[in-house]
Amino acid sequence: MELSDRKVFGFLCALQGVGAAFVAIFLAAYLVGLPTTAVLHSEPVFRIPLVIFGAIFLALILITVALAVLQKKSN
Repeated sequence: MELSDRKVFGFLCALQGVGAAFVAIFLAAYLVGLPTTAVLHSEPVFRIPLVIFGAIFLALILITVALAVLQKKSN
């Protein structure tokens, strides 16, 4: 299976972008309630985006592993 450098670059940028968004929301859930010990993961404002970006991020990671295995088998 051959993938062009442009497609690989675009896919990896999407993977990194979704990962960065997930980490940013995750950190915000911890840092917004910083003066106290409150962690805001249960708030819908944080929970819903975390679920969405987390699911997309996990799917992209699994696709990346599958593509890497297919690429290695074709070489």
